[in-house]
Amino acid sequence: MKPSAPSEGTIEKTVRKIPISRYTSKRWQELETERLWNRTWQIACTLDTVIEAGDYWVYEIAKLSVIITRDERGRLQAFQNFCPHRGTKLLESPGSGISHIQCIYHGWTFDLQGLRCPVSETGEIGEGSQGIIGLIPVSVDSWGGLVFINLDVDCEPLAEFLEQLPEDLAWLGMEDFSCSQFMNFKLDCNWKVVVDAFVETYHLHHVHPQMTAIADDVDTPITLFDRHSMFMQPYGVPSPRRRGTVTDQELWEEFVRNLGHRLGLTYAATQKPGEHPAVPEGKTMRDVLIEKIRENLATMGSRYDELDDHHVIDDFHYHIFPNAVFNFFAGWFGLILARPGATPDECIVDVWNFDLLAEDEPNHHPRPKTVELIGDNISALGPVFMQDLEVMARAQKGMHQPGMEYMKLTAAEARIGRMHEILDRYIQPEEHMKLPR
Repeated sequence: MKPSAPSEGTIEKTVRKIPISRYTSKRWQELETERLWNRTWQIACTLDTVIEAGDYWVYEIAKLSVIITRDERGRLQAFQNFCPHRGTKLLESPGSGISHIQCIYHGWTFDLQGLRCPVSETGEIGEGSQGIIGLIPVSVDSWGGLVFINLDVDCEPLAEFLEQLPEDLAWLGMEDFSCSQFMNFKLDCNWKVVVDAFVETYHLHHVHPQMTAIADDVDTPITLFDRHSMFMQPYGVPSPRRRGTVTDQELWEEFVRNLGHRLGLTYAATQKPGEHPAVPEGKTMRDVLIEKIRENLATMGSRYDELDDHHVIDDFHYHIFPNAVFNFFAGWFGLILARPGATPDECIVDVWNFDLLAEDEPNHHPRPKTVELIGDNISALGPVFMQDLEVMARAQKGMHQPGMEYMKLTAAEARIGRMHEILDRYIQPEEHMKLPR
C-alpha cells in the first residue's frame, strides 16, 4: 500500500508549526504503530548479519517484531515473528545455522521460506507445504549493504521508496563498508526528538560551540525530496558566526579531536593534536586537511583516487524517512536510528558506524554484534553526542508544559517540517491532529 501523495513542497513552504501532542500523546504513538511502522520501509539490519543460509536477525520496533533470514537458495526472507497457531513469539535474538524455525510452545515448525513443515512422532521434520498455514511474510530488500523491511506486502518497491538516493550516493560505495557493532541505548524522549536534533545545524553554535571552528553551520544547502531530505555541510572551514576569529591551530585541533579518524589517527592520537602542519603559500588549512584525508583514503584502496575535494572532506547528511539519519563522508559513515519506546517519552537509539576497510583486510565484513550502552558507557560515543543527549531529554520534559502547544520552526529546520508533512501522509490523522495551514 502506498500512502497518498502530497503536493510539491519547498523549504519556504514547509510547515512551521508542529503540534506538540505528536511528541507526547499516547494516541499519536498508537497511530504511528498502526499506520506508520506497519506501512513504511525501514532499516532493520545489514547484509552482514545474514550472509549465509540459516543466518537470522530479529528486528523490533514499537510492538512489532520481524525475523530476517536467508534461505537455502540464498534469498532474503522476512516474516512476522509469531507462530500462527496461538501467537507465540518464535525467535528472541539473532543467530545462525538454522534450517527451520520451531515454536517453543507446541513445536510447530517452519522452513526458511515460511512454510509449515510436518513433524513426525519421532521428531523428524518433513518438507514445507504451501497447503498448510505458514508464517506471515514481510517485504524485504536491500540497498547499500543495508536490509530494509516493510510489513505491508503490497508496498511500493524499495527502489521507488528511496527515490534518487542510490544514484546520489553511488560515489560512496556503501556496499563495501562494514559495521562491527550495533550500539543502542535508551533515552528519555520521543523518537522524533532524536531525529529532529540530527537533521538541523541551527543548534550547532549553541550546543556544540567547539564545532564552529571546523564546520559551516550557516551555508548548508537543504534539499527536500519527496519523503527524504539532505543537507551538505562544508568541513575544514569555520562557521561564519566566528567572524574570522578561528586560527589554523584551533581549526586543526578541533578537526583532529572530532574527526581525527578521517586522518587515519588512533583515538589516543586525537586527544593530543599537537602543532598544526605547515600551510603552503596560497593554500588553506582546509587544503591541508583534504590532502591528509586523501592519504588515509589511499590506504583503503583506489576507490576515491579521482574524487573531487568537495566529496573528500564535506559531510553529506541524509534523512531517510522515517527514522534513519546518516552522516556520509568518504571512507566512513555513521547511521543513527531512533525507535519508539514503551511510552511517547521514551525511545531506543541505535548507533552504527561504518568503516571502509583495506581491500586486503582478512575479515572486512564481520558479523555485527549488538552492544547495549548503559550509564557511563554511553560517553564512549564522544562529547558531541553527549551534548546532544543532554538537550534531547530536557526538550521532552519541556513539551509537557501546558503553554507549549506548538513547535515554531525556522527555515533552517525545514527538514523537521518536511518529516511531519510525510507523517501526515502516512497517518492521515483526524482533523484536530493535522498540521496547521
